[in-house]
Amino acid sequence: MRLARLTQRKEFLAAAEHGRRFRSSALSVQVLDRSANDEAGLRLGLTASRKVGNAVKRNRIRRRLRAAAQLALADKAMRPCDLVVVARPETLTASFAMLVSELSVGLDRARPQKPGRHSASKDRRAAQPAPARQPT
Repeated sequence: MRLARLTQRKEFLAAAEHGRRFRSSALSVQVLDRSANDEAGLRLGLTASRKVGNAVKRNRIRRRLRAAAQLALADKAMRPCDLVVVARPETLTASFAMLVSELSVGLDRARPQKPGRHSASKDRRAAQPAPARQPT
């Protein structure tokens, strides 16, 4: 069974901003839980930035993660959530069995984002009025 995919940037950003996180040496997992009546089930998004290597390495990483996700998440395919996997340079050299186990564990162990990170700090800055300037 093929997993549904995240395709739009706003879906990736929503998982990063509002989702739960799990980090390991080879990858980072962001999980955004959706409502139970959503019929799409689990949707997978993969990202590998230029920091992890050139195009050949990034494509190899995405192929490995896609194959690992097929094995690790097959029994959780009906769970209503968005799963974004952020690759790290170690993803390329990690054993395939480790990738499979970290993906399955990452979905369950992902923790809520700590308060005061990313969007919360932006909101705080936007809510505070700019200090009035004193004429000199």
